[in-house]
Amino acid sequence: SSKLTQEMITAKLDKRRKGYIGPPLGKKNVVFVDDLNMPMKQTYGAQPPIELLRQHQDQGHWFHPADCSKLYLEDVVLLAAMCPPGGSRNDITNRMTRHFNVVSVDTFGEEIFRIIFGTITDWHFAKGFQGACCAVGKLVVPATAQLFNGILPKFLPIPSKSHYLFNLRDFARVIGGVLLLPASQCEDPDTLVRLWLHEVYRVFYDRLTDAEDRQAFFEMSQTVISSVFKKDMNTLLEHCCEPGSTSVKDDDIRKLIFGDYGSATGAKVYSEIQDLDALQETVTGYLEEYNQMSKTPMTFVPFRYAIEHVSKVARVLLQPNGHALLAGIGGSGRSSVAKLATHIADYTLFQIEIGKNYTVTEWREDLRSLLFQAGAAGEPTTFIFNDNQIKFESMLEDINMLLNGADIPNLYPPEEKANVIEKIQAWVAKQNLQVDTSPASMYELFQQRIRDNLHLVLVFSSIGDAFRTRLRKFPSLINCCTIDWFQPWPSDALQMVADRFLGDLELTDEERQQLRVMCQFFQTTVFEYSEKFYEELHRNNYVTPTSYLELILTFKGLLGVKRKEILTLQQRYATGLEKLDFAASQVSTMKQEIIDLQPELIKSSKETEELQVLVEADALKAKAKQELVAEDEATANKAAEVAGAIKADCEADLAEALPALEAAIEALDTLKPSDISQVKALKNPPAIIKLVMEAVCIMKSIKPERKPDPSGSGKMVEDYWGPSQKLLGDLGFLNSLKSYDKDNIDANVIKKIREKYKTNPDFDPEKVKSASKACEGLCTWVLAMEVYERVIKVVKPKQAKLAEAEAELAVQMEKLTAKQAELKEVEDALKVLNDQLDEVVTKKKKLEDNLDLCEKKLKRAEQLIGGLGGEKSRWTDICGDLKELYSQTTGNVLIASGIVAYFGPFTVQYRADILRRWCEKCQVEDIRVSGEVSLNTVLGNPIEIRSWMLAGLPADGFSIDNAIISSKSRRWPLMIDPQGQANKWIKNMENQNNLVVVKLNNANFVRSLENAVQFGTPLLLE
Repeated sequence: SSKLTQEMITAKLDKRRKGYIGPPLGKKNVVFVDDLNMPMKQTYGAQPPIELLRQHQDQGHWFHPADCSKLYLEDVVLLAAMCPPGGSRNDITNRMTRHFNVVSVDTFGEEIFRIIFGTITDWHFAKGFQGACCAVGKLVVPATAQLFNGILPKFLPIPSKSHYLFNLRDFARVIGGVLLLPASQCEDPDTLVRLWLHEVYRVFYDRLTDAEDRQAFFEMSQTVISSVFKKDMNTLLEHCCEPGSTSVKDDDIRKLIFGDYGSATGAKVYSEIQDLDALQETVTGYLEEYNQMSKTPMTFVPFRYAIEHVSKVARVLLQPNGHALLAGIGGSGRSSVAKLATHIADYTLFQIEIGKNYTVTEWREDLRSLLFQAGAAGEPTTFIFNDNQIKFESMLEDINMLLNGADIPNLYPPEEKANVIEKIQAWVAKQNLQVDTSPASMYELFQQRIRDNLHLVLVFSSIGDAFRTRLRKFPSLINCCTIDWFQPWPSDALQMVADRFLGDLELTDEERQQLRVMCQFFQTTVFEYSEKFYEELHRNNYVTPTSYLELILTFKGLLGVKRKEILTLQQRYATGLEKLDFAASQVSTMKQEIIDLQPELIKSSKETEELQVLVEADALKAKAKQELVAEDEATANKAAEVAGAIKADCEADLAEALPALEAAIEALDTLKPSDISQVKALKNPPAIIKLVMEAVCIMKSIKPERKPDPSGSGKMVEDYWGPSQKLLGDLGFLNSLKSYDKDNIDANVIKKIREKYKTNPDFDPEKVKSASKACEGLCTWVLAMEVYERVIKVVKPKQAKLAEAEAELAVQMEKLTAKQAELKEVEDALKVLNDQLDEVVTKKKKLEDNLDLCEKKLKRAEQLIGGLGGEKSRWTDICGDLKELYSQTTGNVLIASGIVAYFGPFTVQYRADILRRWCEKCQVEDIRVSGEVSLNTVLGNPIEIRSWMLAGLPADGFSIDNAIISSKSRRWPLMIDPQGQANKWIKNMENQNNLVVVKLNNANFVRSLENAVQFGTPLLLE
């Protein structure tokens, strides 16, 4: 576009003053315009980019795109180049031509080739190559030139082969490929000749589209090798010939492979790889390594054909500024090949992710990241770009510029460009390079690093006009790329893929080999009929590797289901026949069993009656004994009640004394020897302490001392303090209180306590506590002894009565125990008899049940034989038919899978012809199939088909087959429906499943699609 042209030129110029731009002062800027006549002409013949350049030539200025002010270009010289008009190339207006001094450049001759490329090859072969190799090396350029000059008039571009364009860049790619071989890997001149053949095949042969052109190129190569190198191709490629053959064919050259990945270990050196089995193992190892490292592992089969394409892409990635254009139909493995080759080369893989909001802004951001990674970071990078990712055509303009010069104008804003230049300057400083570090030089070095590290792999579909249009609009797609045209998979590739996917099925080796051959035959047959289909009806049907995988995966999915279905049905009939045979064989047996069981049943009935008499007699004895025991048990229970009442009364009385006694013992336990010593040490203790100690002495029956009355009355009074001190001094004092014989307290002692101390208000533990803690505990003990003595007088008589009652109870219990033992003996004997009776009754019941069962079985068997006897022969025939059908399941399911995978686009006659050839091939390969095999008989369900017809499906076989294909296929059905029959059928059939009907121009199309995917509802896109 004119806008892009203006941006590209102004980006290289500096602003001098307002309205004027140009190169730095003192210099001139040469603008080189390649392919000047490439821009398409508009309706009335104008070419905007050329008109923009012509305006500069005529007026000396442009208009600024922002404000339309004049923008003058100073010191700018225009240099242009173009191919002669003709073919897809336009002519240019004379108004533009008049500004140029036109120079016509003739086609280069062999002398020019020798001067340019001979110098390069001589320099290369002077680096350690043997003399014989150097001599052959001098022939590389003449041989390439002869082949190149032969190709130009032979392979001319036509609309279906618009990429048949060859120029010096292709010549240079051949020479560049030859230069990849080091002297250490060139042991003899023949290796060098094979290398040259390999390189011309990679550059020229790989872009050829049909067998006729490829055969012509093979013959031309054979002639050049014979006339220039003086070698015989049959001898040169003897190791590539098929076993038993001495002449090389075009297909044999597929085995000629050079690469730097022949071994997974050691240094990578570009050399010839002759051990293809080892190469396959190496590539398989790389693939497993990739799948372990990648988040999106590939289900990729490394068969020979795929390895060849991996080798082709890997060779391109080895060369600086090497780019590849992989052209072919979808599903041929182009992206997988590019990813694996990138992993083998140990390059970084770069891809863009297209979304519905992906715009030019995101595209430019991805490009900046890509170029920064390759140029500034210096990472060898492979950018895989698929034509499905072309959201707008300007993306191809940027790709075209990347291929041409590794630069896209105005890609970087000033601040990001400054960052790029800083990164390059840092790298230059680290490498100690003596170069100009000006921004312009650094940016040029950045672009050079991009050319060295960035490799574009373009994955384009060769179907349709879009491919040819893009090649015409953007010549760099051809000029700057090594083209690899993916051909249909060869037979060995088809068989190896079948081997890989059929390996886990339950098949014999013979069946697996037969299926390999048949799968390959299906693919090639459909390919042939697709060409015939186009010739006769002008309808294209593309047979892709995806169709082949669909065949195999459909077969894998249906085989097990169909086998199980037939086997289940066969087992049902076989089970029915077994039941009939079993019933017939059991009739006489069951009659004899009935006769044998009747005497045993009579005997068992008699034994049962005898045992019942014994059990009834023993039961009467046991009942009488139970009555006696019940009387004794009642007497014992009454004695137990009396003893319990007395015991409860005693415990109620003791409940008053025991808590006080326990409290006293606890109080004594809290006393320490120091507390006792404290009381003992008192010379003149308080009266309340003396009062407590008097009570203790009385309880211990300790006599007082008689002393004169301290009041001076002249009388002698009793004094307990002296004995109290002695008592307190006894080490066992407290223990004597705890072990006091509380059950035998002297009546006089307790009388004194009650008269003198119990009634004394000062004799209270709470009051005593204020005087002495030890005396508090002693006071509590005295009071507790008083209470206990008072209670025990009442309890003792009751305890005596309790002892008498318990003695009486023991006597009664002894009698009861004896009676119970007698009763147990009787009951045990009765239980034995009952057990025997139960056993006899059970035996009798079992005999009765067996007899009844035999009679019922006999009746049922007679009914079964009578009712189904006539079905036996029919079931036997059906069972044999199902067994035969099971043996034909593999062949039937294979043909049905082929119909599902391939038959969709074909008309009735083509389908019938293809099916006939498939059945004939099955007979040749000894694969058993049904006589009238069809999709309906193999995969059809009558009930389901009936429901389809009720929903509007036409009743003809063609429509039914189409419906089965739609239901059994693993892919979405695309229905060509000129009469609207399929549309009506689907709407009626899926109406109850919340069918969503949309069109591409619906505003809510994407939302409806998302909801259908999320919730699993059917969607019809009209």
